[in-house]
Amino acid sequence: MGISSVNLVVLFVWICLLSHVKYGEAIDEYKYTVHITNNLGNSNQLTTHCYTNGSDLGVHVLSTSQEFQWTLHRGLWVPKTYWCDMTAENRSKTVQVFYDMKAFTDMCADKGLGECFWSVRDDGFYLKDDEHGNWKLIVDWNS
Repeated sequence: MGISSVNLVVLFVWICLLSHVKYGEAIDEYKYTVHITNNLGNSNQLTTHCYTNGSDLGVHVLSTSQEFQWTLHRGLWVPKTYWCDMTAENRSKTVQVFYDMKAFTDMCADKGLGECFWSVRDDGFYLKDDEHGNWKLIVDWNS
C-alpha cells in the first residue's frame, strides 16, 4: 500500500509550515491575558467572579489597586467569551470582559502582546484601548 499523491502534498505543506514557525510562536499569537484592577474610590472592595462556558475562575475579592488576571488561548476548541460578575458596595454588574471579535481584540493588542486591561471605577468599567492609547468607558454600573 503506497502513499497517495494527496497525502504527499499534505505532508509537504505541513513540513513547510513547521520549518517557518518557531516553537510556540503560533500558539502565542492567540494568547491573551485579561487584567481586572480595582480602581474604585473610598477604599471600596471589588468582588469578581469570572467564568466562561465550562470554566469557572472563582471568586476574588480585590482591595483598591489590586488586580486579578488570567491567561487564555484563543482557538478552535477554546471558549471565546468570558464574563465577570462584579460587585462593589450595593452595586453589581455582569461584564463581558473578553470576546473573540476583531474590534475587541485590536483594543487588547497592547503592542502585540495580547493584554486586555480593565479598570473598574466608580462610574463604570473601562478598557484600555491600545490602538489609541486611552481608556474607554465600555459599560457603566447603571446600564
